[in-house]
Amino acid sequence: MRRALDAVARWTIRSPWSAIAWAVLPALALAALLPTTTVDLTFTGVMNRGNEHVGRYFEMSEQYELGGLLLVLLEGEEERLDEAVDRAIEAASVLPSVAAARRPLPLEWLAEQAPWLVERPLFDRWLALVERPDDVANLAEFAASAMALRGAVASVPGARLVEIKMAKDPLAEEVGESPFFEIEASIESALAGSGVTAGFSGLPALSAGDQEQTLGAIKRLTPISLVLVLLLFRIVEKRPGGMLSVAAVLILAIGAALGAVGVLTGKLTVMETFFGVTVFGLGIDFAVHLFVRQREELAHGRSFEQALRRTLSGAGRGVVAGGITTAGAFLIAATAPDPVALHLGLSGGLGLLFCLPLTLLILPSVWVLRQRRHRRRVATATEAPSRRATPVRVPGLSSVVRWSTERPVRCLAVSAVLVTAALAGLPRLQVETRLERIMNRGVPAIAMVDRIQEVLGTNGAPWILAADSLDQAREFAARLDGHPLFSETISLGTILPADLAERAAELHRVFGPQGGPVEAVGGIADPRALAVAALRRAAAAGPPGIDSLPPGLREKFIASTGEFLVFAYAADSKADGALARRQREVVQAIDPRSSGLLAVVEGMMIGDRPWIPWIALSILGFVLVVLCVDFRRPASVLLAVLPVLAAVPFTLGVLCWVGIPFNVMTWLVLPLIFGLGIDDGIHVVHRILDDPAQPIRGAALSVGRAIAMTTLTTTASFSILLFTDHPGLETMAAVMLIGLPACLLASVTVLPAAAVLLVGRR
Repeated sequence: MRRALDAVARWTIRSPWSAIAWAVLPALALAALLPTTTVDLTFTGVMNRGNEHVGRYFEMSEQYELGGLLLVLLEGEEERLDEAVDRAIEAASVLPSVAAARRPLPLEWLAEQAPWLVERPLFDRWLALVERPDDVANLAEFAASAMALRGAVASVPGARLVEIKMAKDPLAEEVGESPFFEIEASIESALAGSGVTAGFSGLPALSAGDQEQTLGAIKRLTPISLVLVLLLFRIVEKRPGGMLSVAAVLILAIGAALGAVGVLTGKLTVMETFFGVTVFGLGIDFAVHLFVRQREELAHGRSFEQALRRTLSGAGRGVVAGGITTAGAFLIAATAPDPVALHLGLSGGLGLLFCLPLTLLILPSVWVLRQRRHRRRVATATEAPSRRATPVRVPGLSSVVRWSTERPVRCLAVSAVLVTAALAGLPRLQVETRLERIMNRGVPAIAMVDRIQEVLGTNGAPWILAADSLDQAREFAARLDGHPLFSETISLGTILPADLAERAAELHRVFGPQGGPVEAVGGIADPRALAVAALRRAAAAGPPGIDSLPPGLREKFIASTGEFLVFAYAADSKADGALARRQREVVQAIDPRSSGLLAVVEGMMIGDRPWIPWIALSILGFVLVVLCVDFRRPASVLLAVLPVLAAVPFTLGVLCWVGIPFNVMTWLVLPLIFGLGIDDGIHVVHRILDDPAQPIRGAALSVGRAIAMTTLTTTASFSILLFTDHPGLETMAAVMLIGLPACLLASVTVLPAAAVLLVGRR
């Protein structure tokens, strides 16, 4: 490795333009494939359809054309609500993104068909009013039942619900391209001046609001992050040319990796947007190590050529070894049977592999070209660089390193106590299972979910069962009726009673074959008169059948396959993965084919991933193999992994102590902690081995300066996530802000202290 890197150094000194061309042209060739690559920025593109339950949801959604359900809660004065409902439905129906807009149940039809649809005891009371007009007790019971029925049919006073079925599943919409805001604006415009307010909930409102708030925050904060990182990078390299060369390396690496991922997988997904942070964070670390080492070599009075060769053969070995271990870890993760792991692992691994040669060829070549230009301008070419070059200063670093090497036993004891104290917090580990707690807090639809559940007892994510007949639909509903996990079950089987034929016979007995007249009773407000009139109309019209149903009911409850859909609404409106699993087990015990949007929530938040232990063991094995090949000494391998062995458990324990829950987004940044910790240890050990005559303190201090700079730049870029008002992104930032300083401290304390004891060289 040392000879190969020295050959690279001599090549860049001899032919810098040739080295740049060999690095840039292949990267540009791969990046040129991007315009022809399919871009799938939908969440379905990274959903694990191999998961039985997630795959079943998408299969059912496509088979039954379910689309996304947008719930609109209208609240206002009772007398204005029905007109507001009509306005909202009319405004939404004309939009191309809306497949259907309707009331959950058609109130007029329900009122007309009431004798056929009410519960049998109330129907019997109605008949008793006709046959026994003097039964005062029955009349009182009927009046009470009629009032309850009127409340159920008219919904909750002061509130109405409108269901909007989207033409396209929101999960299949591209990020930032949701039509929800057009629907929201159209309905609010239609309701202007009516005194009725509209609140929106359901997946379309949640996903669109979360994307708008989060993407907006990231757009505002990203420029601040870039400026902050560049200002910090100026500590290492103040000249614009040096910073531009690093930017060119990162851009080329990202472009080449995206092109390669497109060729290998056939498409780019939303996960490729996350890998840019990985390449940026680790790629800039490669550059920092080279810049810091170059300045240090020049500060020691070496010539430019000597400094460059020592930089590449010294720090370059750590860059290569660290890059290979981290890239390999990402590529091994890409073998997991999960689209998220595939795309994130493949893009991160390839990005780092491309970043390595680009960094090792372009940066030294730029230095050579700049040195040549400087020599043409300055007669004494060796004096100016040596005057400008001074080691990077990190306050307090020298004292910490000195203490760790002069008191190694005490340092390791203190470190062990800190790690043990942190691990004592593991019993406090919290795993976040609720979806809304990793979404942006500024999304109004989150609060509206609870409001609709509180007012109407329904939500936009029902479990859906498919019955082959009305009788089976009734059986499904009966088995769920009264279950504590479900508040309501609706289907045509629950709307159309099973005893319609018996009711028709009773009405025929009382009113005759044509629903003939009966004696006049009471006034128009007399409940007995209203009941008799309703019964007479029902007898004349006959029982409702499938063909006589309103179109809205048929579309909602009868699939295009002819199956009868049963909607089971959860009693709790929270999109909780653990709760969703219990609900799924209940409905699938009734209908194994059943599914719902909450199955996706379960898969996302607590989905079973049996491949994780094998992937983790494979990554660990790969890292150890690379380190053994690189160092060839067990003691050196042990020293290299010490920062990870100390920092990662410490980070996990601190997260538990401070009460930061673990979620799907937390796990995305843990590979970065692992990669950075391994890289830090590799660099320190290489520096110790490069110059056996140098004290360990000097080696740790030399590399510690570079690690301190990489920690500063990476934590600065992640710190902006604390201001996004997004709990998921905030936990990602917290992991980095705890883990990266822990890796730095372990690299300049635990590792050199252990090295002193193992090597016996202070």
